[in-house]
Amino acid sequence: MVTVERSVVRMLRFGSPIVARTLYGLVVIVRIVTLAWAATQLPDRIATHFGASGAADGWGTREGYLALDIALSAALVLGLPMLAGLLARGSGAGINIPHKDYWLRPENRERFRARLSVDMLFFGGATGLLLSWVDVELVRANALAVPALGNSIVIPTVIFVVAMLAYSVWMVTVRYAVPAR
Repeated sequence: MVTVERSVVRMLRFGSPIVARTLYGLVVIVRIVTLAWAATQLPDRIATHFGASGAADGWGTREGYLALDIALSAALVLGLPMLAGLLARGSGAGINIPHKDYWLRPENRERFRARLSVDMLFFGGATGLLLSWVDVELVRANALAVPALGNSIVIPTVIFVVAMLAYSVWMVTVRYAVPAR
């Protein structure tokens, strides 16, 4: 019984592949739903760029915006985890991590692949959440008589940047440190 409990705790801990894949899958669903919703809510001509004051200063078409949004989602949300998988299976030439020689040894390769996969799921998922929030804000801004972007885009963007930086520091200092024997 204790072994089962430990296994469950191990599966649910931070950095677990099961948790990462589940959360990432939920983000992909949120991203698809948000894209579909935005496609039905945006007018034909939309404000696509906003100055520092929040006033619209660039315009485009709904189709053009959605094409760019889908391309960004495919490249960042789906592409990052796929790229990580390819890089981890290759020679390691395109990878820059601390203690690279240690992690690319044959006996450590599988743990490295699993860690890198989880890391890229995090980056892809976080990016997907930010892109979904941008869509929500863009729909809201374009629903106004005079399209304008409010401050509600700032806090999620700051949270995203802080999370990316914190996760990157954790990766460099803890995640890819050589484990103590």
